[in-house]
Amino acid sequence: MEVMVTLAIISLVVSIAIASLSTSMESARFSSLSKAAAAEMRNFRAKALLMGQSAIIVTDTADASKTGIENIWRLPLPDDWRTEGDAIGITPSGLCLGGQIRMISPSGRQALYEFSPPKCIPQRLVIPPSTTETL
Repeated sequence: MEVMVTLAIISLVVSIAIASLSTSMESARFSSLSKAAAAEMRNFRAKALLMGQSAIIVTDTADASKTGIENIWRLPLPDDWRTEGDAIGITPSGLCLGGQIRMISPSGRQALYEFSPPKCIPQRLVIPPSTTETL
């Protein structure tokens, strides 16, 4: 009987540890993907400068069709992720016009980045808990 109780306790502890590890791995993956996507803005600026053309980085909620700009790019995120926010323009000289983009994973995790002009350096903003399901 004591062995069965001991095995039950051990299996409970192992299942809790596995769940915790799974959550930690998902959090690390989310953080890594959102940071990499935000850092990609430097490459977009360089690409616009090399092409000598304006570009616009759009989100799922931004409508860039009325801008007349040919170069419409998206942040490099997995297909099942969503983005929200305004479109961010880049001039032919590589200057960023700034804006904010919220990245949302399928599990509901969110990261809000602000891209400040003129270099579009990403800064992650703190999202108030009342506006998110999980951070």
